Amino acid sequence: MAKRLFTTVHEGWLKLLFASFAVEDRGWGERLYDHSEILYRHLRFLETIFVQKGIEYSYERPAIELDFRTEGEAARFCDEALGRIESQLSHSGDPLASRMLHDLAYIRSELEASFGREAEVTAFNKSLTLEGKALEKASLDALVLFLFEESYKEYELIVIYSYAQTTVDDKRLTEIFQILIDESKFHLKSFARMMAQMGILAVPRMVTQEIYRFDSLERFLKEGIEEEKGAKEQCRALAEAVNDEELRRFFDFINYQEDYHITLMHEALERIS
Repeated sequence: MAKRLFTTVHEGWLKLLFASFAVEDRGWGERLYDHSEILYRHLRFLETIFVQKGIEYSYERPAIELDFRTEGEAARFCDEALGRIESQLSHSGDPLASRMLHDLAYIRSELEASFGREAEVTAFNKSLTLEGKALEKASLDALVLFLFEESYKEYELIVIYSYAQTTVDDKRLTEIFQILIDESKFHLKSFARMMAQMGILAVPRMVTQEIYRFDSLERFLKEGIEEEKGAKEQCRALAEAVNDEELRRFFDFINYQEDYHITLMHEALERIS
């Protein structure tokens, strides 16, 4: 039951999150994003309790297809996911279950009010165009490959750092992992919005247990530093490959943020060494 609930909440978080990226009404999109953040907190609340009680859980989950064509269909898509969570919670008086049920009731009422939205969703139409940009084929191909690879990487890092955060008692390590989670969320949002504009938005593939579970925190951090270095190099290479000054500045900006991530992970490594 616990494992199934965790998986269902995980799916609900991702469905609201990617619906928020897909819709063109950015005011409503930000509301959906805020709701997805509530679902992410539910996931972390459950995770903390499961760790404390020694209950097995997993970040593995089924593939998620995005196929809604209007904003009203997006609202129904999200509502169905929240209904599945609601059906797995009991009205037993448990404080967390009560909190989750009240949150879900409110979010579902907001979604229901949006069922009639008729605005078209173009995030999956494979237009491969960015407004105001005329990219050469080589630049476009490099950008598409980068966005698919990096959206997965940022989602993967959110899962990895969320799981790692539950394994440490050191306050500064907890802070470092939270910074890395927040930064990865920002990067994912940036890349996914660009994918939506290009009509290629998709939920990243599942992260397997072999990736986010580890026996040695020290080895985990060392491998994480190498992964961040790899991400830095990909950003640098893309900035050079894209023949657009605005996009080049954006990827340089992301690149410099990766520098600080590496600094933070070195600090974490020193603390445990």
